[in-house]
Amino acid sequence: MNIKQNFCNHFFLYILVALIFVVSVFSYRRFIIKQDYLVGYESVCDLAVNTNKCFEGCDDDACTEKYYYLKMVKYAPDLYKECGEDITNCESAKSCLPDNRECSMIYCNPEVKGDTCATETNTQNDTKEESLQNNE
Repeated sequence: MNIKQNFCNHFFLYILVALIFVVSVFSYRRFIIKQDYLVGYESVCDLAVNTNKCFEGCDDDACTEKYYYLKMVKYAPDLYKECGEDITNCESAKSCLPDNRECSMIYCNPEVKGDTCATETNTQNDTKEESLQNNE
């Protein structure tokens, strides 16, 4: 009687612990074993091809050195199959390949609040500064 009474008094706790265990096992299988998730990262954006579509970023607070990027989203198994564990120096990570299952390249949209897009005037000023530095 005492065991049955104890189970009835703590029924919710036992069910909750069992559910947490089941969810943990399924999550471990999905994210660690199968790597079933999307990876988002920044990729190099060519201003000559994508004028006004590149995001603009800065390496420091004073914004002395600007860089231009686009946002990539790829399915993790495809990305790791193409590049291995290190995706930083991988050419395949910079574009969507035909055999990628879920891949998207997100360009800057000036209408979205918070997006800092490279404008033509910014890119022209940057190329002028680069040419002046090269001449010196």
